[in-house]
Amino acid sequence: MSTILLVHGAIADGSSWSEVVPLLQAAGHDVVAVQQPLSSIPDDVAKVRSVLDELEGPVVVVGHSFGGVVITQAAHDAPNVSALVYVAAFAPDEGESAQSLGEPFGQLESASHFVVDKQGRFTLPQDLFPGYFCPDVDPARARVLAAVQGASDVARFGFVSGPPAWREHPTHFVVAGNDRIIPPALERFVAERMNARTTVAESAGHLVMVSQPQVVAQAVLEAAR
Repeated sequence: MSTILLVHGAIADGSSWSEVVPLLQAAGHDVVAVQQPLSSIPDDVAKVRSVLDELEGPVVVVGHSFGGVVITQAAHDAPNVSALVYVAAFAPDEGESAQSLGEPFGQLESASHFVVDKQGRFTLPQDLFPGYFCPDVDPARARVLAAVQGASDVARFGFVSGPPAWREHPTHFVVAGNDRIIPPALERFVAERMNARTTVAESAGHLVMVSQPQVVAQAVLEAAR
C-alpha cells in the first residue's frame, strides 16, 4: 500500500480533502493532509518537503490548485515519491510561474474579485466564494469553506518554478470542466504537456474533491497502483 500526501491550494486548508480522505483510507492507504502556512510558495514547499521526507515510500503526492505549484517543487528529487496527482491545478515547467502559465488563457471573471489585505494576502469575499470557488458544492458546506479561507500571499502568482517533479514521476491529472478559478483549457494544456493520465470531471467546479470526491479518489487510487 502507498502513503498518500494531500497538498491543498491557496485560500483553502487541509479540510478541503475531508471527503476524499475516508475513501483513500477505506482502500487501505495511509493518508496525510498537510497544513501549509500559505505565507509564500517557498514556505509551503518547505513544509510539504519536511512532511514528505518523514514518509516511507511509495508516496503518492496530490496537489490541488496552487498545491500543484508546491508539489512540482517539493517532490523534485524525492526518491520516495512514486507518482503525482494534480487536481484542478497549476503545473509549471522550469522558468514558468502561475501568472505566465495562465496568460495565454486569459483571466476568468473571478480574478477581479480577489481582495488583498494590508499584509499582501488575498481571499475571496465570503459572499462570492461559493459561486466562484465551489458552485457545485452544497451551499451550507460552501459557506463553511468560505469562512475558513487561508489568506495567501499575492507574490505566489509570480513565483518562478525550478526543475519540475512531473518530469521525474508518473503523473495523473483531474480536470475540473466548470472551473471558475483556473481555466479548464489551462488544466487540459498542462495535463497533455505532462502526458498525464487524465480524468475530466465535466461539470465540476474548482473544488472538485469536495463536489466529486469519488472521481478524485479514483484518480489517486489509480496512481497508487
